[in-house]
Amino acid sequence: MPRHLRSGLPEWDGRQFAHDDPRVPLPIRQQVARRAEPGWALYFADTAQGGEWWLLDDEGELIESFWLTE
Repeated sequence: MPRHLRSGLPEWDGRQFAHDDPRVPLPIRQQVARRAEPGWALYFADTAQGGEWWLLDDEGELIESFWLTE
């Protein structure tokens, strides 16, 4: 099973980021660019495994979560 890598800072928990923000790891930005629709939001969620990036639609529904692995 792949190990999750830290993909953001713990203090970013709950913060919204632009899809092209350079603080978002490049592999995550690339996946979001392929998946996101206009008006969708990207948030960072700090986790014990290193963090997840959540893509939410314009109604606030979770569409997909992204993380880095080895």
